[in-house]
Amino acid sequence: MIGYGPLMSGRKLVPFTRERGIGGIDVLSMMGPMVCAVSSRLIIDIAMYFGVFVIVAMALNFQYGNAGIPNMGCAVQVIVGGFAASVFTLRAALWLAEQAGESIRPYASDYDWVYNNPYNVQYVLKDFLMERPLVGISLFLLTLAVSLIFGAAIGWVIALPAIRLRAEYLMITLITFADASQIIARNWVPLCGGTMGVYVPNVFAWYPGDRSIILAVITLIIGLVSFFIFRTMLNSPYGRLMRAIRENEMTVASVGKDVTRIRNNILVFASAIIALTGTLWAFYGSFVKDSLYQRALWTYWPWLMLILGGPGNNAGTFLGCALVILMRRLIIVYKWFFDQYLFFPISYFENILLGLFLITIMIFRPNGLIPEKLLRIPRIDYKRLVSDETPVDWRSDRDREEGSTLRIKEEEE
Repeated sequence: MIGYGPLMSGRKLVPFTRERGIGGIDVLSMMGPMVCAVSSRLIIDIAMYFGVFVIVAMALNFQYGNAGIPNMGCAVQVIVGGFAASVFTLRAALWLAEQAGESIRPYASDYDWVYNNPYNVQYVLKDFLMERPLVGISLFLLTLAVSLIFGAAIGWVIALPAIRLRAEYLMITLITFADASQIIARNWVPLCGGTMGVYVPNVFAWYPGDRSIILAVITLIIGLVSFFIFRTMLNSPYGRLMRAIRENEMTVASVGKDVTRIRNNILVFASAIIALTGTLWAFYGSFVKDSLYQRALWTYWPWLMLILGGPGNNAGTFLGCALVILMRRLIIVYKWFFDQYLFFPISYFENILLGLFLITIMIFRPNGLIPEKLLRIPRIDYKRLVSDETPVDWRSDRDREEGSTLRIKEEEE
């Protein structure tokens, strides 16, 4: 039987026979496992992308949707989480392997740190962590803790000059911080290898299967835990205080609340949560480089997810994140299909869709697909407050006193 296989020569399909295949290989019998492998890889990839971006989008919703803080510097917190993996995890793993007697190549100078990194990670640390699962798990958990500390610290640092600014100036300042973080990472080699980048150790080398499955599951669990943390905080009195600051911060300040300190705490807490995604992303790719944490990817796309789903609503954030991630991954997978219908390079397609989605949502659905629900305080019967008739006496104090005196005299008579 003669057919046309998946191998291509230019634009023409190469014919082959069922019996001999191509080069004596039965290609059709191999396509089944290949399709299953690609499908499972795509599912894991979508799950990982959804997990990291839903954490960033929820943290952004916590800041802007509920407190009115327009954080346009999410890329700063994310890249700091990546630094936690390249600075702490890599150096700690190298030191532990050195203490265990492994033959580690020098890594003290900038040159050795970059050019000996592939050998140290791929040929030394991989075998070292493969035999010591507890060490790998401990490094992973400690890196998450360090990323929380780094994220909170950078949130506090950027809040000092920026938190007292008005919304439009705050956005410009945070965008500047995002670009500055990439410039620093690109030129300071000990952080993440400068322009070359560095590999980070596979802390799940002891797992015989695909480590990306473990990372995807852990990321989704962290996203679920973050959802419950944010929901609990927003339903608390502190959450109502955040919404009050969003609506009218002068009124909140007039009743004795320190608005600047509250906004500072919100930015610090959300920055710590966002930094976790940078660490998870570094372990997922086993590589840290400044170009992996671009402002468009980690700031503008989460903003689109938030606006699409609806600010001030975590359910809307989940929906917006799912729609955007699904759209982006399908464009990447089927880019050759879209390329034949476009008159411009496919690499511009995502950015064009970003702009179109933003304009469409702002015009037709300014409150998002799932608008914010009205705030309801537990254990308060709002129906009774609305339906009860409260008697109101609009008379002055003097008229009420005279009326009560006349009533007393009439009763005595």
